[in-house]
Amino acid sequence: MSSPKKTQQTITSRTRLIPIAGLLVLGMLMLVIRAVDLHVLQGERMQNKAYRQHVHDYTVAAPRGDILDRQQRILSRSIEVPSLAAVAGEVPKESYASLAQALKIPLNTLRHRLRGGRRFVWLKRQVSPQLAEQVMALKIRGVRQESEWQRYSPLGSEMGHVLGFVGVDGHGLEGVEYSFDALLQGKSGQRLVQRDARGHTLPGAIWLHEPKKGQTLALTMDSNIQSIAYAALVEGIRKQHAKSGSVVVMDPNNGDILAMASWPSFNPNRFSHYRPKQWRNRAITDVFEPGSSMKPFTMAAALDSGRWHVGNRIFCEHGNFQVADYTIHDDHSEGWLSLTGVIQRSSNIGAAKIALDIGAKRLGTKLHALGFGHRPNIALTGASAGILADPEQWGEVETANIAFGQGVAVTTLQLASAFATLAHQGQRVYPRLRLSEPVHLGAQVFTPSSVAAVKRMLVAATGREGTGFRAVPKGYQVAGKTGTAQRANHHGGYFKDKFTAVFAGFVPVKKPALVIVVEINEPKQSIYGGTVAAPVFRSIAATALPYLGVLSDHPAQLQVKPVVEQATVVGEGVMDFSGLSLREAHRLAHEHTWDLRMHGSGWVVRQKPEAGSALGQQKMIEVWLHE
Repeated sequence: MSSPKKTQQTITSRTRLIPIAGLLVLGMLMLVIRAVDLHVLQGERMQNKAYRQHVHDYTVAAPRGDILDRQQRILSRSIEVPSLAAVAGEVPKESYASLAQALKIPLNTLRHRLRGGRRFVWLKRQVSPQLAEQVMALKIRGVRQESEWQRYSPLGSEMGHVLGFVGVDGHGLEGVEYSFDALLQGKSGQRLVQRDARGHTLPGAIWLHEPKKGQTLALTMDSNIQSIAYAALVEGIRKQHAKSGSVVVMDPNNGDILAMASWPSFNPNRFSHYRPKQWRNRAITDVFEPGSSMKPFTMAAALDSGRWHVGNRIFCEHGNFQVADYTIHDDHSEGWLSLTGVIQRSSNIGAAKIALDIGAKRLGTKLHALGFGHRPNIALTGASAGILADPEQWGEVETANIAFGQGVAVTTLQLASAFATLAHQGQRVYPRLRLSEPVHLGAQVFTPSSVAAVKRMLVAATGREGTGFRAVPKGYQVAGKTGTAQRANHHGGYFKDKFTAVFAGFVPVKKPALVIVVEINEPKQSIYGGTVAAPVFRSIAATALPYLGVLSDHPAQLQVKPVVEQATVVGEGVMDFSGLSLREAHRLAHEHTWDLRMHGSGWVVRQKPEAGSALGQQKMIEVWLHE
């Protein structure tokens, strides 16, 4: 029999065990609850977390679709380039300095990029193979080389304004690249990077799904004609020390834009080296008063009205004509002129008196029908509508001024489209840039008989007695018109010393193949369209027409050497390289053991020494192609 004292001790011990046992039971219960929480309630989340600790997936951009010209030549394409990346937490801090130096970035910039644990980060994207090789040669843990796509345009500055450019994220930011971004954009891929138990990246990666290249886009443009137009424009601006300029070359039979060049230009392959204002496409964004290049449309409207006929004459007031409180002047004092004489001699007074006779409504309706005052329906953003007020708002002064291209503002593309309408027998021709789009020909703006009469006037304007004779290439007839206009200022007036020089026309006259409009802003050597812009027109036409296979109006007068076999040596002098391609020039020089130095690409337009002159002891030929 136990004593009361022992019994009391046993009871006390059991009493003490109860809370301990309770705590143990509670602990076990909490462990069970936690296990249920982790494995059941949070099971999926925890599995995903564990998965992310061992693998990392990231998006890989797809190559964009190619942009081609009408002959399937590459204008823009995506090329594979190396990019440098890292798993941030794996890069040893003692390697930061050498890595920053190899990447050519500030050390603080690198530290900032590598913050934040084990995440995948880009160190430097779209780098040169040499830089990638230097960085990877350091063999720094966690640093890896990936492949990305970079946009490349072979023609560089020649096509910069039309094509635009693509940002580092693969999206188009300007020009065609922006306008057709949805079409050109590919479908991104997904790639998986795996890590071992210690969190180190394993070599290689797994495609979850591979990128899909974007669609191909074919333009109406011809890269050779673009090179021809760009080279001629740059040379014309250089000779005149002008501020800027633009050119549009169009096929008047279908509205196809064959070339569209602007200067100053920029290289889309290095777009970040230029200021944003240099990215704009002046041929569609910048407006100018067309000056006398508007007169052919005034004349066609007058002939369509039935109030005027080709045989009519008009008195041009000997150079001064008062309209309300405004005086209109001509550069040359003229008396009586035929309608052809008004165009040929470029009389402002003659055009103004004709417009006042037919009235604002008739003239304004025709100009609006040509597309002036309306934004062109072309697949490029930023195209301007120009300035052309509603004819109901025109007074006598506005009607007279607009007749000879003052008080109205147009773009180079609008003027080209309007001249294409004249070249196409008066039927409206809309510009087309995407080759797969249907040709869009509109209503009959002018009657064929009126257009035929205006064509004859425009041929006279480029004759020896006309203002545009410098626009005519040897062997062809040109129907065209010069334009010279003061630049408008921001105060409703005009600069006294700033002008725009224009030449617009089509060639050949009988069966037009090209419409060419040249606009040069603020020339310094001369201000007149016939002196400044017309030679650029001639240079483009003289090379582009033979390239297109367009026969001369006078074959005996045209001497172009498009193939080597036609080239001849004059005595012991230098052979004529003009018209030869780069390959043909190489072959010809090789055959005669001459050294050849080249500038540009395309076809030879100039050479030194000139054809027929002495070669000299060095036997060196220098040629300039369409740069």
